[in-house]
Parts: sequence; structure tokens; C-alpha cells
Amino acid sequence: MKNLFSISKNINYGLKGLFFSLLIPFSTISVTDEYKPIPLDKLVCYGQGTQQQLSPSGEFLAAMVPVDENVCDIKDETDQEMMATDRVLVVTNLETMEPKVISGTTPGSAVTSFRWLDNEKLLVSRDSRAGIDSASMYTVDRDGKNTTLLIKAKAFRNKPGYQVPSLYGIYPRVPGKVMISLFNTGSRSRDLYWLDLKTKRTELVAREPSVPGELVTGWLLDWEGVPYGFETFMEEGPNKGIETTFYRFTDNGGYEKVNSCMHQAACFFPQSFDIDNKTLLGVGQAVSPNGTIKNETDTNALWAVDAETGEYLEMIYHDPDYDLSSPMHGMFSMSMWFSSDGYDLYGFSYEGAKTEKVYFDEYFASVDKSLEAIFPDHEVRIRDWSDDLTRFLFSVSSDKDPGSTYLFDLSKGKVSLISESAPWIKNYQLASMEPFTYMSRDGIKLHGYITLPPTYKEGDKIPFIIHPHGGPNARDYWGYNPEVQFYATRGYGVIQMDYRGSTGYGREEMILANHQMGKKMQEDKYDALMWANEQGYVDMDNVCISGASYGGYAAMQAATKNPELFKCIIAYVGVYDLTSMDLRGLRWSDLGMPMEYIEKGDPRDPDDYKNLYENSPLFFAENVEDPVLIITGRRDNQVRFQETVDMVNELKKYNKDYKYIIKGDEGHGFRNETANLELYEDYEEFLAEHLN
Repeated sequence: MKNLFSISKNINYGLKGLFFSLLIPFSTISVTDEYKPIPLDKLVCYGQGTQQQLSPSGEFLAAMVPVDENVCDIKDETDQEMMATDRVLVVTNLETMEPKVISGTTPGSAVTSFRWLDNEKLLVSRDSRAGIDSASMYTVDRDGKNTTLLIKAKAFRNKPGYQVPSLYGIYPRVPGKVMISLFNTGSRSRDLYWLDLKTKRTELVAREPSVPGELVTGWLLDWEGVPYGFETFMEEGPNKGIETTFYRFTDNGGYEKVNSCMHQAACFFPQSFDIDNKTLLGVGQAVSPNGTIKNETDTNALWAVDAETGEYLEMIYHDPDYDLSSPMHGMFSMSMWFSSDGYDLYGFSYEGAKTEKVYFDEYFASVDKSLEAIFPDHEVRIRDWSDDLTRFLFSVSSDKDPGSTYLFDLSKGKVSLISESAPWIKNYQLASMEPFTYMSRDGIKLHGYITLPPTYKEGDKIPFIIHPHGGPNARDYWGYNPEVQFYATRGYGVIQMDYRGSTGYGREEMILANHQMGKKMQEDKYDALMWANEQGYVDMDNVCISGASYGGYAAMQAATKNPELFKCIIAYVGVYDLTSMDLRGLRWSDLGMPMEYIEKGDPRDPDDYKNLYENSPLFFAENVEDPVLIITGRRDNQVRFQETVDMVNELKKYNKDYKYIIKGDEGHGFRNETANLELYEDYEEFLAEHLN
């Protein structure tokens, strides 16, 4: 453990740093006339995030603080070593700004997570290095005294396995108790219990239902901790991997099906209770039990539903261009801002071209908009607030800033810096990312982001990188992206496009991607390039395509089917053989394959196999004309390592111009800082050689 002096120094730096008046606009960094690209090590360095939470009264701030000063220091660490990074739990009195280190200063006292129980006590879990005991739960006073075991993780005496507690939720309407789940490894069940904070006794709330052939994936409880229902995923039978079901509990102790959703079908799933504890809020389509849809929308909308009758009461909000939450069943990405007791709903946010916000409370809206005025060209996200709404924790980030956390004290009219993820970034001039829309050649409106170099001058035609995201059931977002900044600060324009099959733009766009890998999905990427060319940005003789995972597939498909468009190819942890029965690799080989068959085709079907074969780069290596950089990690658990080996052997067989990089200790995307630095160095050398 590092000495306490260094700990205190860093705490003081974080909590007594900068102060801004709400009337003073946020100032951007100044740059010299001579442009110097950001060094590679500064892009690769991992910023140090911290867990932070205000006490209910807002008088105290608890934070997990790194022991070491937050500087850029490239480390050759394993995942286990990174997880073992020393941190201390600090509670700061926000009136005096005096920090108090309450854990991590003696052997075995470190914690990995915490929650305020009230203004005096915190609930903590042990450091992950404590083995099974890391799941045990303790209380500790805010001054670091009276550490008390609340419930212990334990091994069963008479049978194999463990019983592991975890915090499910804190319900202010039920004082003196917290809701926990107990995971029994032998039965795979996660039963719910009230845990009394004084007596340490548990009281059964609900046993996880056993539904034949279905895996319980989540609970829905009201604001008083009463179970309303649960969600399952089909893991056996004809709908294995493609059907999600929501059940609600009945008065007789049983449960009944509310609805079932097939993959890519219209569906509604409740996400939370409203403030009245009688109305359900959920995202999707207003689908009745007989399958009819009330006021059908392509993109998912926010609905209010009567919890007793199931009647759709109101479509609260709908964006015709963007889903409020992912259309992939069970993936809830919308952020709703409730008071801690659930008696107020201040608003919500969702992802459009940038983060969009909808407010239900004028006061909360005024605070948020005031903070946005201080930090122009940034996204402001309120993360936590005191019960009386006088103190707020919020994060600030942008396309040029990986993020910082601030405290807003309304009574003092001041904003104070708490922590910075990567403070070294602000010393360099980075590139701006801008959203755009374009039309595919078959008339579909698609979205994307374009990033031009900081040195770009209007009218210049410059080399470009086409950078499709992985997934493909994913999307790009506006914000800081180190790989995009790498390309742009080296003088290359970057196009990120959300081709059909990307999430967040409605069901129709996803469905139109079915069986179109390597075909219309691929054309969408080229159409984004054509859009950028029409704007006058692109030197069409100097274009490279680079991607990872599915993006790696798209890059290699371009090499085998459309080499005339590109000067070079970068394929990182990509898929190259669509005919494989194991399209997603070892981790998804069982439950994931039925979904894959819907989207990409079933290789057991002769027609589908023909289509998959014709769009598998592995079988068309002889068509490659461009230099290829192909990269993989030996421990990739999503794409079969052998698939990359086979692709390399095909390139070698036809005497193609390629460079092969393999990292033995890395997986589906490199995590080690040293490995990533070496990767960026290889990128830089490769692009400098092949793009003018």
C-alpha cells in the first residue's frame, strides 16, 4: 500500500480543485499555431474512473479514489493486475471539504463497491482479491469506524457450491432494510430477501420461479419492493435463443404470461413503476395479447400501462428517428431520473445523434440546462443528487474529452472539479466529430459520424478511413473515441456509419439487414463514402477501410469483393467464414445461434449456405489486391482463432501483400496498454506506407 501522504495529496487535488461560477462560460484550451499530433501513448493510456455518490442529505461525498496520481503511465498488466489496482474509499465533508480515508489503509480493508444507506452509514463489499469473501456485505460509519459484517458469502457444508449475496436495491419507502439476492451456484437460482440492517436477519421476498425451458433474466419490483413480475429467455425448445417472455405474479402465488416476443418482432416490456406505484412504464410497441398493435411506431416509444389491467394508457414520448431504448429485447438503454423514493420522475435521456433529454420537472430542467451553458460543446449528464436537489454530481464529456466529474452546489452557486478521467488529453488539439445522414442506394435514410483532422482546411481532399462498427447489432455514438482520434490526428478523415442492422433506428432498418451481410449492408458503407465524396472531402485514390469484429469482416469483404475502392485493409479480430455453424465463437455457440440464423442465414439450409459461402472472405482471397493488416488475439472467445489462421493461410497461398499480428494473451479486442500501444504503432506504420 502506498503511503498516506500520497493518498491525501491526490484527494486534495481532486476535491479542492477548480471552481467555476455558473455565470462564467467554460473556456476551451488554447493551442499554438504549430500543430503537433497527440502522442500514441496519450491515446492508449487508460483514464482512471471513480465510483462516486452523494449522501442522501448531500452533506457528504463518498468516492473510490486511486492511490496513485492520475497520470499517463503505460503499464504491461494482465486483466487481473488491472483489477487489483489499489483504491481507497474516501468520504468528504462538503461543508469543510475535509476528506476522510475510511478503507484501504490497512491490509484486507480495501473495498470494491459501496452505497450510502443513510447519512451516517455505507454498505460496502470487500476487495475482489478476498476470494469468495469479496461478495460478503458490511456496513461502515462515514468516519471509518464500526465496520460490521452484515451477511457473509459462504460455501455449502454438505454439497458443492456457494451462496453469494448481492445488493438488489435500496428502497427508501421501506426503511431499515435492503433488498438482496442470494445466488446459489448449485441451483442457479437468485432468490430475493429483505435484509434487516439491525438484526441482520433475512426475510424471503420471492423465490426465483422455475419455468421449464426458460431462464429467468430479471425481476420487476414496485417502489415498496413488492415483486410484480419477471422476465425470461427461452433456452430450450423450438424458440430457443429467440423468444423473451414477461410474466406477472398472481394473487394465489403463481404467475401468468403477459406477453412473449420473438426476435425482431414488435414487443413491449415494462421497465419500471411510475410514481403512483400503479402504472408501469416501458419501452416498445403497444402490443395486445392477441397481437394487434395500438398506434404502431417503427421506433420504440415510451408507454404508460395500467399494472392491474394491462391497458395501454398513454404514449408518453416517441421519436420517429431514434429508439428510446434498444430494439434488442432485454437491452434497456434509456436513463430515467427518479427521486430515490420514486415519488418524483424528473425526466429521462436517450441516444439520438447525440444524447437527447426530456424533462418532466421544470426545476430539474433548469439546473441541467444551466450546467450545459457552462460546458458548451459538451454532453452533461447528471449522475446523482441530494434529496433536496441542492447538490448534484454530474459528468462532462465530448468528442474531444473522455470525461470529468463535477459537483454543483446550488447554495454556493459553484461548480467544483471532482475527478478527470484522462487529464493529459486536454493538452492536445483533437478533432471534431459531427453527425450526418445519408441515403442508401435503395432509398433508406441512414446515419453516421464524420471526423475531419484538426488541420483540415475547407476545400481540401484528404485520405479517408472507412470505419464500420462491430456487432452488427450495435451503433456508433457521438463522443470521445481514441481510435477515431488516432486516425484524425494523423491527417485522415474518418467515416463511421450506422448501416442497416445497427440498433437504435427502428425495427424496419434491422429487419432489412437480414441475410444481407456482404451485400446491401456492405453497400451502405460504400454509400457513406460516396456521401463524404459528394461533400468534397475525400481523395478517392487514398481510402482505407478498418474495422473490428463484424467491422473486421466488412473490411475483409471489401478486400475480396471491391478492392478497387480501397488502397489498404485493416481487419481486427474479424469473422471471415459465415458458413461456420459457430458464427459467434465459443461463447455464443449455444443460445446465440438461432438469432444468428434469422439475421444471417442458416448454413444447414442449401440456399442460405450458398449465400453465406458467396459472402465469406475466406473463400475469395485470390481476389485481394490491396495490402492487408490482419490482427487477432489468441484468447478470443467470440471469434474462432482458427478462422483468422485460415484467412492468413489463404492470403499466403495466393501470395498477397499482408501483415499478420497475433497477441497470445489478448482476446476479442486488446486490453493491455502495451499491446494497444504496439497496435497503434503498427497502424501508423501501415497507413503511412499505403496512404499518401
